[in-house]
Amino acid sequence: MSPLALYDAPFYLGSDKLKDKFAIVSGGDSGIRRVLFAREGADIVILHLDEDKDAEETADAVAREGRRCLVIKGDVKDSRWLRQGR
Repeated sequence: MSPLALYDAPFYLGSDKLKDKFAIVSGGDSGIRRVLFAREGADIVILHLDEDKDAEETADAVAREGRRCLVIKGDVKDSRWLRQGR
């Protein structure tokens, strides 16, 4: 992705507002919000289209925050993909 997304927010301290909840982020491979949801205590599901490397970097960033991340590749605009029962 160019330019790279700024997502780290090193001075932001979470307050567990999302403790043990899940956040589903479509287009999550870009990194937008990826760390902040995790920093608030949520596990993350990343839906992405074709940026495998970026999606894995997102998963790694979430793991560094001590949360889990599931990465799912697919097109949420494609109703056939959505009906496949992920």
